Amino acid sequence: MCGGERTVPHPWRPEARGACRRYNTPGRTGDAKDRRSTHTASSFREVTMNPASGSCVACGARFLGGVLACPRSAAGVPRDAPVRRWAPGLCHPPLVGRIAVLKRLMGLAEDVRRGLGRAVWLMGEAGMGKTRIKDAFVERLASDGFEVWEGSGLALPGAPAGIFRELLDATRALSPPAGTGRVSSADAERIQRFLEGRERQGIPASLASERTALFDSLCHALMPHRRPRLLVLEDWQHGDALSHALVEELVSRLSHTPLLLLALQRPSGTAPAPLTAEVLTVGRLGPAESAALLEGRLRNRGTLTPAARVALLRGSAGHPLHLLHAVTLHEEQPEREVPLTGEAAHAARQALLPPAQREVLRAASVLGPSFPRAVLVALAGGVGPLALLETGGWLRSVAGGRYTWAVEPAPGVDELPEAELPAAHRRAAEAYEALPEPLRQRACMELTRQWLSAEESSRALPYLVSLAGWNLAALEPGPAMAVYRFALGLADALKPDAAREWQRRLWEYMGDAHRLAGEPAEADAAWHTARTLDDEGLASPAGDRARRLFKRASVVLALGRYEEVLGLDREGRRDCLSAAPLLSVSLDALSALALSALGRFEEARARIVLAREQLQRAVRDDGPAWAGVEALLHRAMGSAQLGLGFPEAAASEYAQVLRWSERAGDTWEHSTALLNLGDAYSRAGDRERAAHFFQLALELDSRTGDRRGMAYTHHGLALLHTRAGAPELAKEDALRGLQLASMLEDRRLQSLLRCVLGRAQLQLGEWDEAGRQLQLAARDASAAGARLELLQAEACLRVLEARR
Repeated sequence: MCGGERTVPHPWRPEARGACRRYNTPGRTGDAKDRRSTHTASSFREVTMNPASGSCVACGARFLGGVLACPRSAAGVPRDAPVRRWAPGLCHPPLVGRIAVLKRLMGLAEDVRRGLGRAVWLMGEAGMGKTRIKDAFVERLASDGFEVWEGSGLALPGAPAGIFRELLDATRALSPPAGTGRVSSADAERIQRFLEGRERQGIPASLASERTALFDSLCHALMPHRRPRLLVLEDWQHGDALSHALVEELVSRLSHTPLLLLALQRPSGTAPAPLTAEVLTVGRLGPAESAALLEGRLRNRGTLTPAARVALLRGSAGHPLHLLHAVTLHEEQPEREVPLTGEAAHAARQALLPPAQREVLRAASVLGPSFPRAVLVALAGGVGPLALLETGGWLRSVAGGRYTWAVEPAPGVDELPEAELPAAHRRAAEAYEALPEPLRQRACMELTRQWLSAEESSRALPYLVSLAGWNLAALEPGPAMAVYRFALGLADALKPDAAREWQRRLWEYMGDAHRLAGEPAEADAAWHTARTLDDEGLASPAGDRARRLFKRASVVLALGRYEEVLGLDREGRRDCLSAAPLLSVSLDALSALALSALGRFEEARARIVLAREQLQRAVRDDGPAWAGVEALLHRAMGSAQLGLGFPEAAASEYAQVLRWSERAGDTWEHSTALLNLGDAYSRAGDRERAAHFFQLALELDSRTGDRRGMAYTHHGLALLHTRAGAPELAKEDALRGLQLASMLEDRRLQSLLRCVLGRAQLQLGEWDEAGRQLQLAARDASAAGARLELLQAEACLRVLEARR
């Protein structure tokens, strides 16, 4: 039985987005026999309504409040069945008019058992019976050897791809299951480290391949391994864009996999079903089917007159849920005239609820479309009032131990006055904050909404940061930036000291998001703003200042502003680096790289020697932070050795970078080391090794979508071919690199590639074209303020003029 939908607007994101959870225990069904012994079934005329009793909307049984389930409910799924779900034992209404859909699903399940994966979209309006069909399907497959994983798009509001993230227990289950080989263990570990938030020293140019690798790993974790699997995604209309993309990828891999993907969606969903999925529509019942449902639902056939029967069928108009509520109302109030519509029956039943249940509905009216069971228990003052609401058809349990509305509360009935709303939102927020830490962090979007509605924006800011972290972990820096900007607006309204502290943090987070998106200039501006706030008013801890300084220096180095890196290093020595030894050594390494880029190689080597001595005095840590510092130091020493004319020694240093960057999980540093190894062997005259490492770098950059890295690698290959007397190959690589650099709009990189292209054309005798490329190289270098590249282009132009 599917219920109604309750939507709540959000300040910056209009849709309610959510997720689900994989649970390792079967659904709690209770002992129906024991419950029957304590709740004697009597006829309808012998039971009177009182504040502690209620009716089951599915079967019509009357029972006292405080029980966990209807006394007539039975265990639909065996206790030892491999079902990952959260749902107490509930009665099911008769399955009428849906046998054809169920038979079609069972036929598809037989195909899946033979290894032919299938995807099915069950479409229909709220209350049409999609969940009822799904429950019957789950009961049959669970007793027939299928694994069943159930999740709901409402179980984790605000988390991108949260329906799968929660199903796989956040990031801990992202590595591929044992026995699968389509994702390498190194890739899986890299994704896991990336999602855990470990920082990179470099600036990734593209997230395309990271996202592909993430999808690959998630798909493998969802695939069955020992027995066929049913994966149920309820409330799919609440899925976000990342979840939609992941499902498209999952469906594309089903052809030879024993996996049946069943998605339940209302027509209001934002994404169409995949092209290869079969769509089954669940519509209204016909007149005969409605009559059959009514007959199957009635407990005492003698209490219903022919006129009432006709009125019930006419008022429900083939809507199963409306009919069930209207029948229940008639059983509770047989002397009452049958309402003309299903909505009128809902309103009348709500008005007849005992005061305790009506108060729970009032308290829950501010919770949004989905809320944890523990939160509603806290607002209701116990679990007793909830049983009547669930069995009475007002609440529906979904995956992750949460509730959603089975039917929209009637407008105008038990609504909170406008003046009481802030206090109600505050109580809801406090109930959320009383949850255990993991559940509280996963409810960050709802906590944000509740505190904002309670007019306490300062309490919402920590949860906004957590919400943006969900987006960054899902490789979606754009939505994260939107959250940070919204949070900045809230911070402006705080007291000056608190506002300044939050602004510092938020600007730093925005810089991280820009760096993740491959936007170094924007990252530099954000970190510059954060550091400017360090100098105003309330001072921040030295360790925090050192971290922001190092981040800005790393991105300034990537932008080619080498003198500015040295200036930042001097500033840090005076201010904060003494409080952060590892960051101090890392900044020494960045300064050495800047000195090498400026041609001051002896000074760079001396700087690295001092930095290594300082590192030896620090407390050793075998974690990724230490490995990252080691990789950075070896890269800086390699650059200095290469500039001093010792390519073999430089190659040895770059080989150490490979080892440490792998331990640090830094893909960008690893690909840079491969490129530098190729350059070192090229200068040493070892063409075979140079080509080998250039090719490895090109493959890794292609896999990670790093266009800038690919362009630099093509530049290295073009130089290698030029030195080896193969101008045709050099020209080909230079043109490929130039195409990539043009896409990036990097004038300095374009200057390098045009210069090597002009040299190749010069060797081929194409003097006019070589002159044009060298002039363009000089122009690009001048526009980018790249002095060394400008000198190189002018030198090549002089050679060309001499030959002419």
